[in-house]
Amino acid sequence: MRAMLGNAVIPALQRSKPGASPLLQRSYGFFGLSEPQIEARIPYADLPRGIQVGFSLDYPLVRISLRIAAEDAETHLDTAEALLVEQLGDYLVSRGNESMAEHVGNLLRRAEIRLALAESCTGGLISQMLTSVAGASDFLERGAVTYADSAKTDWLQVSPEIIASQGAVSEACALAMANGLKTASGTDLALAVTGIAGPGGGTDEKPVGTVFLALAAEGINQVRGYQFSGNRQKVQQMSACMALEWLRRFALESLA
Repeated sequence: MRAMLGNAVIPALQRSKPGASPLLQRSYGFFGLSEPQIEARIPYADLPRGIQVGFSLDYPLVRISLRIAAEDAETHLDTAEALLVEQLGDYLVSRGNESMAEHVGNLLRRAEIRLALAESCTGGLISQMLTSVAGASDFLERGAVTYADSAKTDWLQVSPEIIASQGAVSEACALAMANGLKTASGTDLALAVTGIAGPGGGTDEKPVGTVFLALAAEGINQVRGYQFSGNRQKVQQMSACMALEWLRRFALESLA
């Protein structure tokens, strides 16, 4: 369909309106803000005349498109893009047809970071997203799906006492998973995720959607809990994308 659009449809439209400026478009993906929050930050009054702003949802990303038909369209798009990045650059996770995983993978490659993953509730989804990127072996060293408690203790050396006292879905377990993987792999960075994707398994203390992420690197131990909503697939997808967001920010800090 893209080939048909470029080779046949657009030329036919241009022939029907000779001399008309082509419509140019750029698109961007954002993670971590809702559509209303993003819209409130767009400096509409400062955008070049003729720029149109479009929204679409690519769960859990919000996509924004900038469109214009003008002789100096590229210049206007450059100006609009700079304004957009100035206001929302901290949440920018993709450009054009680039996926969030591609964006993160390229950052990890540039930062020369070697990564290892330990996944429980996501069941390998983060690894699958990153290995969909060509050349993923440049930054991804290994990934382990440690779904059962026995896998966490055998492969990642998580203390059985942690699981007995605080549970496999806990800050302590996530951090122990990340540190165990960091030690076993010898990589620059290890990321671990554990949670309750549902639909069953939740409790009053830890309802469905409870997820913990942890990072372990030289001199760095970070862990944080989240409460995601939606069905099993959405909880897993949000968990994976939040993990990619952690990796993106870690890579950016390394490149700074």
